[in-house]
Amino acid sequence: IGIGGWIFHSQPMALIRGIVRRGLKNLKLVPAPGSIAPDLLIAAGCVSETACVFISFEHLGLAPGFRKAAQSGAIKVLEMDGPGIAAGLRAGACDLPYGLIPDLGTDLPKVNPDCYRKARVQEGGRPLLEVPAIKPDVVLLHGQRSDDMGNLQYFGAGFFDMLLAQAADKVIATVDKLVPQSTVRSGAHLTKVPSALVDAVVVSPYGAHPGQSAGLYGFDEKHLKSYVRAHKSQDSFQAYLNDHVFGINGERGYLDKIGVASLTAISSGKQEMDHA
Repeated sequence: IGIGGWIFHSQPMALIRGIVRRGLKNLKLVPAPGSIAPDLLIAAGCVSETACVFISFEHLGLAPGFRKAAQSGAIKVLEMDGPGIAAGLRAGACDLPYGLIPDLGTDLPKVNPDCYRKARVQEGGRPLLEVPAIKPDVVLLHGQRSDDMGNLQYFGAGFFDMLLAQAADKVIATVDKLVPQSTVRSGAHLTKVPSALVDAVVVSPYGAHPGQSAGLYGFDEKHLKSYVRAHKSQDSFQAYLNDHVFGINGERGYLDKIGVASLTAISSGKQEMDHA
């Protein structure tokens, strides 16, 4: 499973919570550099292996679920860097066995020899490495809006989402709004992932919460801090899951739990702009 977005931005959290509710296990995870989306999946016991650049809560500290699972050996971690992930996805998108990147002189070929090996053909003045193709079975994305054809529009950066979508077998996306095709056509420059790559769209207002959805709402730092604190013990984390994942009526119940006041606060000053 691939996860789009970037740190606190455009994380497909509604879909992540849905996976946790279903109790899926033994997932192999390839997230773009993220935060609570991969961390929640890992902490809930859904993941057996992850190939990642980093999972971080930035100024709020390390990713607690990922750190605990990595240190205990509960998951297998394949350390990668941005160029390696990008090259693997490009190779997957082009149906090639591997991608080529410059050898940047890191220890990654020693730490992760399965994913970084000396290129069999060396041309030019820089040594090259081969990175195996990355071809996710399913990629989960979050965009700000879409039409009924599945053209995903982003009011901000698209991050690795396009590469992930091109390399994936299936793409499922949440959007905050469904809009007419005429609206999408009038702002065609905002379409980062075209409908040809998208298999399903789920309309989920605040579907990136507690992360940000560009131009619509910011990230909910209060909630993110409470999530980090919940990892102080297994009981407190289970209480978080019961309150925000299991013991509610799906995403509607989740938003009711967060409350109108909190949602209004993160939306203040983040109203949709006239992108046409």
